[in-house]
Amino acid sequence: MKSFKVCIIILLLVVLIAPSTAFAVWWNPLTWFNNWGRGETKNEQKALPINNTSVTTTPVPENNTSVTPTPAPINNASGTTTVYGVEMQNKCFTKFQDFIKTYGADYSKCLADFDFNEEYCVGFDPATEGLSDINLIVILDSSGSMAEKIGSQAKIDVAKKAVSDLLIKMPKGVNTGLVVYGHKGSNSAADKSLSCKGIEEVAKLGTNNSSNIIAAMDSFNPKGWTPIAGSLDFAKNIFKNNGTSNKNYLILVSDGVESCDGDPLTAAEGLKAEIPGIKLNVIGFTNDSKTQEFLEKIATVGGGSYLTASNSSDIAKAFNDELLAIKEDCLSVTLFQMYSRNNANNMSNLNCWLAAYDKESDDFTANVLQKSFDAECNLEISNALRLRQNEFWYKKEALAEKNSAIYDKIKSDFNNQLQVLESSKN
Repeated sequence: MKSFKVCIIILLLVVLIAPSTAFAVWWNPLTWFNNWGRGETKNEQKALPINNTSVTTTPVPENNTSVTPTPAPINNASGTTTVYGVEMQNKCFTKFQDFIKTYGADYSKCLADFDFNEEYCVGFDPATEGLSDINLIVILDSSGSMAEKIGSQAKIDVAKKAVSDLLIKMPKGVNTGLVVYGHKGSNSAADKSLSCKGIEEVAKLGTNNSSNIIAAMDSFNPKGWTPIAGSLDFAKNIFKNNGTSNKNYLILVSDGVESCDGDPLTAAEGLKAEIPGIKLNVIGFTNDSKTQEFLEKIATVGGGSYLTASNSSDIAKAFNDELLAIKEDCLSVTLFQMYSRNNANNMSNLNCWLAAYDKESDDFTANVLQKSFDAECNLEISNALRLRQNEFWYKKEALAEKNSAIYDKIKSDFNNQLQVLESSKN
């Protein structure tokens, strides 16, 4: 008789526990991911394209007051309630509502959008041609040789006009400044020290500075020696004292080689090392091949380019090419930044969804499966939870596809702008 009672008790335990235990195994997240899409569970949508084995999830802060709301339930004539496409017994729907209120993940946090209307890289907007966050310093050679004439004009006058034209065309917002050397003392040996040390910032680096620079160019004339190395060190300190900037450009205009015993190549190396991203572009106002070779080496070491100008039209074109290069560089960097930030936003949304899913699944296991033996309700609640998670997954994917289309349009527009800028050089 005693053995019969034991058998009855064991039979009852099996009847009560087995369905819930089997269901708990079915709900296990790993099994859930593996079986999703195989059609093994009713009320499922298509499988999610998930591969989370290499994704680092970031836990979502628990905030029950802002949990993603449940859509309005549909009350059926049969006394059941349909939510997320799942027909639930009313007692099960009540349990589902309680679970969502207490443990439901706020998947709306995983739908962060990306703003493509951000400021362009260093401010270049193809529509307004506005630039910002750019520092541009021109170093102008005013040594004695710049008094030589090209046609009817002195080299210095041709160079001054080219600088003026550059500044007039410069979009608003660029920080510009002018450094001059060779304008003090004379080119005699007696004045060498005075002239070589006489490097001056005749117009301080500032925004919308064109009028100040143009006015300052009337204050000096060509006289002395050529301290190229000293002028590069001088400009380097200006950039350093001006703080950080996305882009720093330095344009050196010279017709000769170093004559103040400095080492321009070492100075160019120091400039590049201490001012990250600096571009040192050199315009050689000379026909002498050795001088051209010397100036080109400076540009190469300084991470920039070299242009030769032998007359007024050449130097005007050289300065115009410098302006176009700034705009091209900015467009390219802007496009890359948009691509990188949009991808980072998509990854953040993915990690958010995975973290929310993990927590919600753990809470379901701990607070429903392990506490309730009502297998039918457990199944209905789990299906509704899964389809709720599924719904927000596809909202996240739709958001990513929308932003991808926006980026592709911007990329096409930018490439058209780059082609226009490139053709302007010819």
